[in-house]
Amino acid sequence: MKELIKKRHLIPIAVWFVIYMGLFGFLEIVPPKDVHLIHCALDDRIPNMAIFIYPYVSWFPYIVVCAALAIKNLDDRQFKKAVLVLTTGMNIFLFISYVWPTGLDFRESIVYDLHTLSGNLLKFVQTADTPKSVFPSMHVYVTLVLQYTLEMQKKLVPAWGIWVGRVLALLIVLSTMFTKQHSAVDVTAAIVMFAVLALAAEKLVKEPKEEN
Repeated sequence: MKELIKKRHLIPIAVWFVIYMGLFGFLEIVPPKDVHLIHCALDDRIPNMAIFIYPYVSWFPYIVVCAALAIKNLDDRQFKKAVLVLTTGMNIFLFISYVWPTGLDFRESIVYDLHTLSGNLLKFVQTADTPKSVFPSMHVYVTLVLQYTLEMQKKLVPAWGIWVGRVLALLIVLSTMFTKQHSAVDVTAAIVMFAVLALAAEKLVKEPKEEN
């Protein structure tokens, strides 16, 4: 375990994550002076469906399982690519959130069905998760990065496991819009940012040189 922690540089990654969460927490506690509301016509056409709160919260076990598999199975180049894409995208999100604070204004129309578990769960999540710092969607971005790592493991993970990941990743992405946690604009921005950074990582992270 100690050798794996050292090999994967998990301590520096953990330190970065603690700092990141501290800066993100500050954004949640201290309201910005101006908030740019994210909204598009498609948002008005997407219904609020409380049932989608289940794939939304499944994001948490999803990231734990995918992260554990990535740490265990990826080779050095694959792991470096994944970490580069993940941390760069999350840092860009944090920078955007500080210089161009964003928020949502369409949660106010939601009527919670408190006679159902999904309605109560949706209300709980949206009470805890404020509708600000939404662009691009980190819920979507991190999902794409982790599915990216899972796709690298096709020789190590059973085919059904890859497909479970794909279906769950798709449902998680859709859930951000069908629970009104994010605008379609946030989701699109996350997809575009992932595509750009993943392509960049392919170019930047070179194959290790073979020893003679």
